[in-house]
Amino acid sequence: MANLIVTFRIASDSGYQSRYDSFVAAAHELADGGVSSTWEETTSFLSFRVAGTAESVCQHLYLKSAFDSTKDVMVVIDIGMQKKAVKGPVNYLGTLTANLGF
Repeated sequence: MANLIVTFRIASDSGYQSRYDSFVAAAHELADGGVSSTWEETTSFLSFRVAGTAESVCQHLYLKSAFDSTKDVMVVIDIGMQKKAVKGPVNYLGTLTANLGF
């Protein structure tokens, strides 16, 4: 079981709320224990346990939600394995990588 952090930004436009809701619902589907085991007390940040990798979770969230990779951004971080997966326009990937250390 992997311990993951998902941080994301849904672009603010007319479809914001539906994309946001579908993205969070897709994360709840993946989380071991569902919505009741997902920590989400801060904005655009989730943490949960899941049977999968950072890459497989990133792909699932991309494919199973209304996430728009042309304007929305997500970073899935596997804490234990020190791996990350990114989708969307990340402008400062080098800075993210340097600050995470992987």
